Amino acid sequence: MTHRFSYSLMLLAALCAVSVGCNSNPTDMGEFRPSLYIEGYLVAGSPVDNIFVGTTMPLYEIYSRDESGITNATVALEVDDTASLLQPMLDKPGYYHLPTLQVASGKTYRLTVEVEDLTAQAETTVPYPPSVTAAATDLTLSGDPFTATWEGQTAGGYFTTKTIQDAGASIPLEELFGGRMGFGPMPGSWGFAGIDTTQFTAIRDSLASVQQWQYVQRNTTTLDWRQFYKYGAYAFLVYAIDDNYADYLISSRQDEQVLDEPRFHVSGGIGVFASMAADSTFFIVK
Repeated sequence: MTHRFSYSLMLLAALCAVSVGCNSNPTDMGEFRPSLYIEGYLVAGSPVDNIFVGTTMPLYEIYSRDESGITNATVALEVDDTASLLQPMLDKPGYYHLPTLQVASGKTYRLTVEVEDLTAQAETTVPYPPSVTAAATDLTLSGDPFTATWEGQTAGGYFTTKTIQDAGASIPLEELFGGRMGFGPMPGSWGFAGIDTTQFTAIRDSLASVQQWQYVQRNTTTLDWRQFYKYGAYAFLVYAIDDNYADYLISSRQDEQVLDEPRFHVSGGIGVFASMAADSTFFIVK
């Protein structure tokens, strides 16, 4: 989870940092002034982990995430009027954690990051997990799909994902495509390349990674065996997310020509400090 948005967020961080230093001359990048960059997600029922603290970097330079990470920051997390210092994670520059602190739904966590003369703050209130139910427990080849529904109290929305619990054999391609296969890019070759899944029986994401991530604001979805490429046991997870995460996801879907700054909810810096809580249901593809 932590790395899913890392690259897009770091690019946005660089763009925002450059825009701060721009002047009226469109060809002059201006003086670069770094800002603190925070990326962290609290998950209810899990310890505080993988809170990234870095600095924005000039857009015209090539750099790695490790190079932007800050290893000497003072990172404090307050909950229930008690503040605790997070510790740097070994071999992960810029990452901080507190394994002894479990994240709890309904509580508000306030993060404060200090590095020399820079200070950034953010807070999140952890949502309660949704209640997920499924209409069946088995997905049988050529059988009917079934729905999964959930109820929750968050106004931010949800994201869903499917994970393999116990993988079996691969589902034959002729089964996925209902016996209608096409040739690959080379004569006589078979494979994923050259096949447009939208024109066959299989639905669009059938050949994608099974850990499909989707942000939704509804409370139902359809599970179909053609969404999977292996037999086996699976978990379908629904995460209730806080307003911080929802605001970022919605506002970051911006026009590339406009480059409006997303809603970060971080004072004194940029980034995302958000929280979530999950429930799941299990089923078998057979």
